Amino acid sequence: MSDHEPFDRLHLLSNAQALFPGAVIEVTHMPDEIIHIDVDGHRYTFEIGSDDDEYLFTDGKASFSIPLMEIDWDF
Repeated sequence: MSDHEPFDRLHLLSNAQALFPGAVIEVTHMPDEIIHIDVDGHRYTFEIGSDDDEYLFTDGKASFSIPLMEIDWDF
């Protein structure tokens, strides 16, 4: 993980790969607090800052969710 890579990027990537086996997955964090996950070029979006219990990505018609990343602050 690079110093500039968002902390939850690998969590989102690995969960998306599990949901869409064999698909090409890209995770993009935008400066305006939006995360995009592209699945074989099809974009799903999550807006950071919601009080949800999960990441809910949607394209306006379809959606999928990824559990929030659990952080062990005692490391």
